[in-house]
Amino acid sequence: MKKKMYILDELLDGSIQGPDQQEIHSVSYDSREIEACDAFVCIKGEHHDGHLFIRQAIEAGAQTIVGTDQGVLDLFAPKHPQLSFVYVRDSRSALAVLSSHVCGSPSESLHTIGVTGTNGKTTVASFTHSILNSLSFRTGSLGTAGIWDDREKTDFKQTVPTTPEAPDIHKVLEYFCEKNMQAAVIESTSIALEQKRLETIHFNVAIHTNLTPEHLEFHETMDAYKEAKMKLFQQAHQAVINADDPLMADDLIQTFKGPAITYGIRQPADLQASCIHTTRTGTTFEMDAFGTKYTVKAPVFGEYNVSNLLAAIAACHQVGFSIASILSVITDVRKPEGRFQMVDQDVPYQIILDYAHTPDALSHVLESVQHIPHRQLIVMITGIGLRDPKKRPLMAKVVEHVADQIIVSVDQPGHADRKEVVNDVCRGFNHPSSPHIYTRLHREEGIHLALDLAEAGDVVLLTGIGFGGYQIIGDEKVPYSELQVIDSYFENQPLIKITV
Repeated sequence: MKKKMYILDELLDGSIQGPDQQEIHSVSYDSREIEACDAFVCIKGEHHDGHLFIRQAIEAGAQTIVGTDQGVLDLFAPKHPQLSFVYVRDSRSALAVLSSHVCGSPSESLHTIGVTGTNGKTTVASFTHSILNSLSFRTGSLGTAGIWDDREKTDFKQTVPTTPEAPDIHKVLEYFCEKNMQAAVIESTSIALEQKRLETIHFNVAIHTNLTPEHLEFHETMDAYKEAKMKLFQQAHQAVINADDPLMADDLIQTFKGPAITYGIRQPADLQASCIHTTRTGTTFEMDAFGTKYTVKAPVFGEYNVSNLLAAIAACHQVGFSIASILSVITDVRKPEGRFQMVDQDVPYQIILDYAHTPDALSHVLESVQHIPHRQLIVMITGIGLRDPKKRPLMAKVVEHVADQIIVSVDQPGHADRKEVVNDVCRGFNHPSSPHIYTRLHREEGIHLALDLAEAGDVVLLTGIGFGGYQIIGDEKVPYSELQVIDSYFENQPLIKITV
């Protein structure tokens, strides 16, 4: 490894005890990941304070310690004069700055596209990623669907489900640069923006999908939630804005100073879709793009995914591609796993997986699935133990008069009581004692019950956070595969029911 010295007071706005220059190989906020010549940044979180692990970091080889607790740093500095102790006002900002510099400021060599919104981030990121690669513009992607280069999913470990912490982001972007990639699409959550994980990235394009109540257990108010998302556009050169979103579109249109493209279905926009028709194979619609009309046929399902596709088309146009060239590859657009995903099983009914875990997302997917001919619609919904309890009964209100059979289960219980989570959801039903409403405390049981109920001609829609590769139970990430759960059901069925 080539040694590189960093002048700390040129990188960080703070006071230094010890040498003002240090060799830094890597940056981490986790003392367990520290190796020789690393920088350790002390983060004060909800449950842990990094200052309590300075000793472990030093013993592991850290030569630069960054923190916000001057008193703690003062205790260690005299005992370790060969190390640098840097007091800063904001350790998260320092983490982002150091991570970017140590990785060679990789975002400056890439065309960066940030996607934010309550729903649709993963789908828009996936659409944008696949369109750009189909246009031979080599693009990587970071988000809920994993970390992808221009061809395949990589084996980078994600410590955070959607937007990684700053050191991980810049390591991935550095990898993209090493592979001579041209662009990166980054899902940008409100929490990541608030925690400054993306602070040092000056985005070429920022995409807005929508704003509905979510993550209020973190932000507390909708105004704070919106302001967090608005931060992405304060560090972007160009914008793509959903004109149909009543809670955030006007603010963005009025405040964003750079080139912006609006898209929509109901409200007038630069890219506007109409005459939408969905079948089992995809969706056809008319698109007016800056006054020119096109007929578009794409392998996506439902009005909300037409909106997501418009966002991706607008983003690719902002990158520099013509509408005609974008539409020439639209039939190859790739959907992310678990987003209106048709499951291939040799059964006389259709199984669909969808990540919908908010009331707004659930209403959109229910609207889309009704366009698929079916005898009865069987839907599993979940309450999320780690999220705002107030949202749970709203899931029931959305599904009650749409589905023929409803199963209520639990996702990501964390430390929550499963029975309490299910009861919270059921409080949203007008008729919770209906014989068509079932409850199961474990997602696997809910899925198997939904499949037990299915007969020929039915559609089984399994919604919720079942696609991240794990379930958080207590403090532990327990490996979980939705497709394996479905496969195990059929492996144990001696005979598939067929109703004529």
